[in-house]
Amino acid sequence: MKLNYVKVNPVENMTIFVMDLVDSSQHKIIANKLMDYNSLHGEQVGFIESPRTTKGRSLNTLRLQMMGGEFCGNATRSLAALMVHLKIDSVLKDDGVYNIMLEVSGSDELVYCQVRATDKENVYFSRVQMPLATRSSKTNILFNGGLVDMTRVDFPGITHFIVEDNDVNNKEEFFETIKKKMDKGQYDAFGIMFYNSETGFLKPLVYVRATDSKYWERSCASGTSALGVALALERSKNIEESVEQPGGKLNVSVSLEDGKVANLYLDGQVEIVSEGIVYL
Repeated sequence: MKLNYVKVNPVENMTIFVMDLVDSSQHKIIANKLMDYNSLHGEQVGFIESPRTTKGRSLNTLRLQMMGGEFCGNATRSLAALMVHLKIDSVLKDDGVYNIMLEVSGSDELVYCQVRATDKENVYFSRVQMPLATRSSKTNILFNGGLVDMTRVDFPGITHFIVEDNDVNNKEEFFETIKKKMDKGQYDAFGIMFYNSETGFLKPLVYVRATDSKYWERSCASGTSALGVALALERSKNIEESVEQPGGKLNVSVSLEDGKVANLYLDGQVEIVSEGIVYL
């Protein structure tokens, strides 16, 4: 089998897009092969499809189907940048900014992105309006004989746990503890965001159930958004934070109305790394 692909770099959360239509029953197998070191080697895979909704078809946009049916903010804003890069007709430009609506797995609504070009033909800044969290709550979990405090933030398609980095020494063992808890219910994906509140540094660990894949991601858009939600609600005010991660910085903006999150945006650089044919 050979497939057309594009590899993108949204703050080093290396993402592979499969540009050919592939039967959904093959997504897991193909994704695992593409992510492997001896193939294209990435952290996640998205499959580009035609839109399924009436609104999506009317806008002549694209659908991003992630490998596990999850929602991914970095992949979403990367696809928006790729559409600008490929000069797709449905992309609209207004005052130097490209406005794009996308269908994305894990979201019931179309997702809005803004893309700005740079002096480099393959580098863009892309901003995504993230779906709002369905729930945010303080919680804790028993780990190694003690309670670890966390904030749980649920988004459509993915759940994140915000944990103080210094509170957990054995992070792999902590992951297994969280996974046992999550496996008792239904979910597409979850992340553990190990956050150092003193330095502002975030270490994202993400697990996708359908592909049984766990990655220490170089950056995580939905995890950064979850952190933004947690910080805004904790401080009871609007926030704009630049969150440093292993792969670089992602910028999150959260606005509140009546004590609830009203708007959530995530912004950062996207680089188109390569495009071509991959053999499987």
